[in-house]
Amino acid sequence: MGVLKRKEEPTQTITLRVPASVKAEIDRLRERANDAGFDLNATMGESMVRLTRQMREEMDALNGQTGRPERSRKPARADGVSSSDAVLPTGPSNGQGQA
Repeated sequence: MGVLKRKEEPTQTITLRVPASVKAEIDRLRERANDAGFDLNATMGESMVRLTRQMREEMDALNGQTGRPERSRKPARADGVSSSDAVLPTGPSNGQGQA
């Protein structure tokens, strides 16, 4: 078992506009996370890494540039939903979304 650790990639700052209510919630979560001994920045950074990879894969799939085999042969659409992905209601509807 090795004891050497790889250097982490340097980080950079990005600016992202979100609704004011989301910013306020993030500020509250940051305070709670700090009080509990967690690193909200690291958590959000990892989430951004996963989101970025997912977006790249989806964009590559739309452009036919997949680097690995696709799991599905469903046709892709710009909104990410194909007609075969649609979920249809199972019961009678009263026109207001309730059965």
